[in-house]
Amino acid sequence: MTLPGQTLGEGPERVALYLRVSSEEQDLDGQKRDLRTYAQSKGWEVVKAYAEKVSARGLVLRDQYEQLLKDARNPDRGWGRLLVWSLDRWSREIRFTRAIATVEDIEAQGVKFHSFKEPMIDSSEDGSPNMGRDLLRAILPIIATFESRRKAERVRVAMREIKEGRRRTRSGKPPGRPVRVTPEKARAILAFRAQGLPWKVIAGRVGLPAGTCSAVGSKAKRVLQG
Repeated sequence: MTLPGQTLGEGPERVALYLRVSSEEQDLDGQKRDLRTYAQSKGWEVVKAYAEKVSARGLVLRDQYEQLLKDARNPDRGWGRLLVWSLDRWSREIRFTRAIATVEDIEAQGVKFHSFKEPMIDSSEDGSPNMGRDLLRAILPIIATFESRRKAERVRVAMREIKEGRRRTRSGKPPGRPVRVTPEKARAILAFRAQGLPWKVIAGRVGLPAGTCSAVGSKAKRVLQG
C-alpha cells in the first residue's frame, strides 16, 4: 500500500523538523512528539531535527535556523520537506506577509513547507498557487486596519469621557503628563536664582532636575527680553 507522501516503488519521503520555544519554561519534547507522529501519518521519514534552545541568559538562539537555511540551499541536504510546529515558531517576523516570504524562500530551494498547526499555508503538492495563503494575504491587512481604527476610536471616546468627568483613569489621576513646574515652584526657582544660587542647589531645594530649573530660568529671561 502506498502511503500519503510516498511514491509507488520508492521509499518514504524525507522530512526535516524545526522546533523552537519562546520561553525557558516551554519544552521542545512535546513539539517533537507531535511532529514525528504527524510525519509518520504522512509516511514521511524524519531524518533531521533542528531545535532552538533557550540560553542560560534567557535568549532564544537562532543558530539552528541559520543552519537550516544553509542546508536548504544544498541540493544534497537529504530531505525535501520541512515540518514546523507553527508559522510563529518558524519565523519571528511580526507581519504575516514577511513570515510567508521566509517560507517562499525555502520553497524556492525545492523544499516543501508544512505547518502542523496551520495546514492551510502548506506548500502545494503540484506546484499550483496556494489559495489559502493568497486569501490570508488579502484579508489580514484589512483586519489589521479595522482593528487599528477601532482601537483609535475607543481611545478617543475614553479620553472625551475622562475630560468630561464621566470616566476615571486607571490610576485615578488626571490624564496626561503631570505638571512638575507649578507656579509656586517657578517663583521659587527664579527667587533662588536671583540670589545667585547654582542650578544644582536650586534643584535640590525645589525637588526638580537641574535642567528643568535652568529651562524655567531661560524661559523667564526670554519673556523679559521679549
